[in-house]
Amino acid sequence: MPYDNVCLGLCFFDQQLFYAVSAPEQRSYLRRIGAIDFNFNIGEALFSVAEEKIAGIRSSIDDLINRFGIQQLQILVYPHLECWATLPKLVYDNADERESYINILMNGVERKHIRPAWYELSNQNFKLLQLRTDHGMKGLEKLTGGLAEVGFSSAFEMDERWIQHAKPGGSILTICGFSNCIAICSFILGKLRGVTYITFDDAEDLPYLWLQKSQDLPWMQGLHEHIHVCGRRAQKIIEILQPFLDDAGVITKMDSLEKIQVRADERTYGFDLSLAFPAIMLALR
Repeated sequence: MPYDNVCLGLCFFDQQLFYAVSAPEQRSYLRRIGAIDFNFNIGEALFSVAEEKIAGIRSSIDDLINRFGIQQLQILVYPHLECWATLPKLVYDNADERESYINILMNGVERKHIRPAWYELSNQNFKLLQLRTDHGMKGLEKLTGGLAEVGFSSAFEMDERWIQHAKPGGSILTICGFSNCIAICSFILGKLRGVTYITFDDAEDLPYLWLQKSQDLPWMQGLHEHIHVCGRRAQKIIEILQPFLDDAGVITKMDSLEKIQVRADERTYGFDLSLAFPAIMLALR
């Protein structure tokens, strides 16, 4: 029998699309976790809005929608398609100040093409500002089909879903690897404390870039009881950054159903499950 509110979570790394399908009738259960391979870089196709390649990705997503009776779609957004900034709540409370900061951060982009969103932080004196542009989202939006319920989630929103799902408590640092950047989020007692991302040409430069970034963001050097790593080159990121992370923190690569705290019929997979972690989180309801 068909179920209501079946959600498809999607994320893209290099030439692979990773997906997860929710099972609304069972908590913490996934009907399917899988991967689809392409012969081109998905991110590059989306950024350049390569119509023929996007049509191929869209066809695969449409097949999943029809196969599993999907009603909701959630897609992970690449960090470099966004701008994240932590601003005093006083700025948020003043409409003129808000617009001034948005114009400064998105210099050269017409206001009508900017999509701002504000988020609560653990320190209530500040707000997190997320900015996207029509142009930056154009490729991703071509994948959504005619579904009425479509969402685009930042890396920190994906991590918030895991916090709400697992309720680990304490302080947590999350790192999600992408082809040319890592997204870093910090949570304390279930609330978002800080978020940033670091772009790089070579992953071996991450130690220097981490130290440079953490000078301006003290929460990166804070105490974290748990450190969770997912996404592209997760193990390599752990090896490179371990000397710069909290010695007392337990580092976990999110590469098994047990670690993610979900259930599915398949117990083994032909791909690194840490790559599908974002899709799994986005599918959960």
